Amino acid sequence: MAKANDWVRGETDVLALQMDALYKAAPASVLSIFGGLIAMATYWSPQAKSGLLIWFGCICAPALVHIASAVLRHKGFPKGWGPVAWSHLVKVIYLAAGLAWGIGGAWMLSIGDDHQTLVICCLVMGAVTCSFPAIVYVTAYNLFQVPIFAMFTITLAAGDIEYGGLLSIASALLCIALAVMAKGMGSQLTLALRLSLENRQLAEDLAEHGAALERANRELVVETLTDPLTGLANRRQLMNFMRAITGRCALLIVDVDHFKSYNDSFGHVDGDLCLVLAAEALQQSIRPGPDLVARQGGEEFALVLGGLSQDEALAMAELVRANVQALADLHPRKIRRTVTVSIGLAYRDDDRQKTNADLMEDADAALYEAKNSGRNRVCARAMPLTVIRGGKAEGWNGPPSHA
Repeated sequence: MAKANDWVRGETDVLALQMDALYKAAPASVLSIFGGLIAMATYWSPQAKSGLLIWFGCICAPALVHIASAVLRHKGFPKGWGPVAWSHLVKVIYLAAGLAWGIGGAWMLSIGDDHQTLVICCLVMGAVTCSFPAIVYVTAYNLFQVPIFAMFTITLAAGDIEYGGLLSIASALLCIALAVMAKGMGSQLTLALRLSLENRQLAEDLAEHGAALERANRELVVETLTDPLTGLANRRQLMNFMRAITGRCALLIVDVDHFKSYNDSFGHVDGDLCLVLAAEALQQSIRPGPDLVARQGGEEFALVLGGLSQDEALAMAELVRANVQALADLHPRKIRRTVTVSIGLAYRDDDRQKTNADLMEDADAALYEAKNSGRNRVCARAMPLTVIRGGKAEGWNGPPSHA
């Protein structure tokens, strides 16, 4: 059933293209009016005047309707008309024009002399030739040319025109030949239209698939470089950021104090919520662009601060510690008890004597000292090591003890 619907839809789309082609050629209908004027001038006489005027009206009517309907179609009127409705109108127009030229031409053959006969035959052949582009919709073309040649064939065979019999045979053969040619060329044009539709659909499908692939790639990049729980950068993105950063920078390793106890006491759901809120506090503490917050794993985070002096980095680290501690007051229904963090800070100056591995090692050592010193504090590993408790800095000249 679905395939049948697709086939019907495809045929309707082809018919729409055929109608577009026919109506783009509508201005050529003016030539029919000019041809009619030439015929009237050739056959004009007091006896034929009335018949010529009636015939000229019959010639003009289909041409004017064709042009007017082309204008209306371009403007989208009548509303709701589809390709099938337009094809019915086209068939009526071409049949009416064919009958007008066929009947009128046959009448002129019967009343004219040899010179007038030559003129009307040339005009009719010109009309058929000008309508040949209509083979894009073979039905319309045949509705125009068959009545003309049929009437001329009969009139030439029945009249007393010199060589009328031979001309009658020629008219019939030409009608058949044009019908065969129109069928063959029309089918090729229809095939071309169908292929153009398929190509357009293929291009749309490719564009849609390309957009879907691009979205999938973006999602893959996000999944590859982002922590799924907090939405922060993951360790891979952290390493990329540290390799790209130039000049002085500080690395903060942040560990949520007693998180295992929090998780065991309130469950993993509340534990995850605690980590998410802590991540938001860290993110809100830094500057977008020069800084980065990443989750290293579990309850451990890392912050990279670019372009700051050591004192500025220490001040930002203290801000991070204070913002996390304030979560219990800011989110009393989500944070079940006061949450604090221990922070280890390592600093590298413009001389870049420290590698990223050195920064990691120094920050880990400073974090270890912060935890051993009672937690909820910042320890900075430079020369000498600095410890901050409650925002007040104290000097510490030796390396941290790991005993």
